[in-house]
Amino acid sequence: MKIGSYPMFWMVSISSIIVSSYLPIRLAVAESRQDCWISMLLGGMIMMATTWLMLRVCMQNKDKTLVSFMKDLLGTFLGKTLAIVYFLLWLWQLSMLTTAMVEFQNLILLHNTPTIVLIVCTLFLAAYAVYRGGLTAVSRCAEVIGPFFLLFCYSHLFLNFKYIDMKRILPIYADSGWIHILKGTLYSYNYMVDPTIILMLFFFAANKRTASRAILWGTAVAMIWAVLTTLVVLFVTGPNMAAELVHPTYYLTKFVTILNFIQNIDSFYVTFWMFGNFIKLSVYLFILSYGLSEWTGFKNWKLIACVMTIIWLAIVIYCSHHIRITHMFKSLYLICGLYPFVYIVIPLLLWMIGSIRGAGRRPV
Repeated sequence: MKIGSYPMFWMVSISSIIVSSYLPIRLAVAESRQDCWISMLLGGMIMMATTWLMLRVCMQNKDKTLVSFMKDLLGTFLGKTLAIVYFLLWLWQLSMLTTAMVEFQNLILLHNTPTIVLIVCTLFLAAYAVYRGGLTAVSRCAEVIGPFFLLFCYSHLFLNFKYIDMKRILPIYADSGWIHILKGTLYSYNYMVDPTIILMLFFFAANKRTASRAILWGTAVAMIWAVLTTLVVLFVTGPNMAAELVHPTYYLTKFVTILNFIQNIDSFYVTFWMFGNFIKLSVYLFILSYGLSEWTGFKNWKLIACVMTIIWLAIVIYCSHHIRITHMFKSLYLICGLYPFVYIVIPLLLWMIGSIRGAGRRPV
């Protein structure tokens, strides 16, 4: 089950753009107002550096998955214990993303449809793709959907030229100051991209060197889009209105009207956003199932995928009835504890241990 660099690029870029389209912008603008684009820019630079760090770890362990090289570098007990942290993170991301996706569908399109119907349909689609075709099927879907998805995401930003007023981001820095800008970065950067998926996906790359470049380019494309989107949201709506928007990028499409002919492109946005969510959810479900298969020693990862889908369904239903759980994004335990630990501390530790071992093996 090997995939090329081209589909790897699309899986990474789509997965990053999906989350960047609503949550980081919302968190940044609430804290740093018209300077939130600076927060997003700093956050993008941090996540690019984090992605590079994780790729260094992957290049040191080219033919091993996350569970394998963590056991080799940290020992069986500690390695498998820390692997559980990543599994829980992916399950958390799966549940939060699904909840947000279902709420968005319910708010925008399917007002009278029971939430449970939307949840079951979403989970069934991702589980079916993973069960029938594994990562190969998901990567091919990303390869087909990706170019149209990216073209629309970038092009619709510039269809709002009629309402753009660059003065809306002024004054720069004076009103916010570095404290609020950095707080905006702290709240938002963790949700701009999830670089931990690389630790599992890289094992399936056919050509490791070109795959590492594809992953970096995929992350860069998504980060550039996130900063541009933040600027356009500010140019069109201003910081006060932007802070109140639940899904800022979606509302940009509602403003588009050219010669009273090009209108209602929000239907295209919803379609592409749903496709992108399908890719991201499927990637998460696959790496979680495959990782647990290695962790437990049970080789039938497809059966594990079915079991995880049931657990995933239970968590999403629980979260949909306990709203405060889905609004924990600014929790200090997550922002200052969990995310820095899994994004920076563990990969840095693995890289250092791998570098020391590599230096010890070199002939003098």
